[in-house]
Amino acid sequence: MAETGIEYEELFSELGRSMQPNAIRKLTPLIARGDIISLAAGAPSVETFALEELSEIAFRVIREQGRSALQYGPTRGQAKLIQAITEIMHARGVERTSPSEIVVTTGSQQGLDLVARVLLDPGDIALVELPSYIGGIIALRNARAELVGVRQDAGGIDIADLIEKIARLRAVGRRVKCVYTIPNFQNPSGVTLASDRRHRLVEVAEEHGLIIIEDDPYYDLYFTDNRDGFTPLAALEGSRVIYLSSFSKVLAPGLRTAWLAAPQPIVSKIELAKEGADLSSSMLDQAIAAEALDSGLVERRLPELRAFYEKRCRAMLDALARHAPEGSQWTKPLGGFFVLMELAAARDATELLPRAIENGVAYVPGQPFFVDDGGANTLRLAFSKESPENITEGIERLCRIFSGAPS
Repeated sequence: MAETGIEYEELFSELGRSMQPNAIRKLTPLIARGDIISLAAGAPSVETFALEELSEIAFRVIREQGRSALQYGPTRGQAKLIQAITEIMHARGVERTSPSEIVVTTGSQQGLDLVARVLLDPGDIALVELPSYIGGIIALRNARAELVGVRQDAGGIDIADLIEKIARLRAVGRRVKCVYTIPNFQNPSGVTLASDRRHRLVEVAEEHGLIIIEDDPYYDLYFTDNRDGFTPLAALEGSRVIYLSSFSKVLAPGLRTAWLAAPQPIVSKIELAKEGADLSSSMLDQAIAAEALDSGLVERRLPELRAFYEKRCRAMLDALARHAPEGSQWTKPLGGFFVLMELAAARDATELLPRAIENGVAYVPGQPFFVDDGGANTLRLAFSKESPENITEGIERLCRIFSGAPS
């Protein structure tokens, strides 16, 4: 485009000027290269897509429901899908949820954006885990909130540090509004919040008047027969929790169908915000998701998906155990897609990335997941995309680089 002489930067809002690129999205061209073993892509494997069944469902939906499925629809979502989501919430232990407390969103990311816009004023404090999901960080920052990190360990968010941060911020007159948490198989760490801490977290929220934003897209992808430890926070305290989940990880992310459940006063405001965002999410996508649920497709495939990802997780953990250099450590997830690796303190994962790519492996440096600018020596490793053989090979290559050995 020809030069216009217009200073576009001066036309942007304060928010527009402050927007920064997503560090993960910047890696997309590299992740897509056929010669790269991608331990960066935190997306479901295309091998898990039920292509034949979804093709038949899509054909049937358009043929039988086309007049409604191809039209605009209710902002809160298709009634049949909302009813199915209500039943999912009940099955997860959130038994008080009613259809009037659910909004279907265009992916969980839209849900995070809507929640942040409805909940936060500029300058409000949002507490987030260290590290935390970069999409959640972006949504909260776009609402011009100030993000304060809370330590996390193998049992999830550190409750003592959470309480200390709340007290310190309140002592200087700051308004602490919410806690953003991913309690199950967290992105990027893979950590699961311990059962006793779940109860303490909702107690702290009640004591200090906070809202909990619970992001739970990996709930169904657990690697154990006992899922008692994965109970949603919303099942423990529904009046202070905004719960988000998605069909992207168990059906297909291209359908862009997710949901949030929250108390009715919050849902009413989110519905109004969504009207301004997109009027309604795709009715076709919702109809396909509803039929996939109604036909039993999703439920039938869940055991296969768990076994598929567990095998890949095991390959990664085994390879790390064999090849990781001295001084490094890593998380051991109970489900989901991710392992967080911590290198010796002097190593910088961002600086090491170009060499890794030269050797045909990609990962995501950990620092963008830390709102306190920490985590320079960490990296996120995703086991969702590659085969067990590629994962083993990729980890071996990375560990040679991290140890300083010739590659």
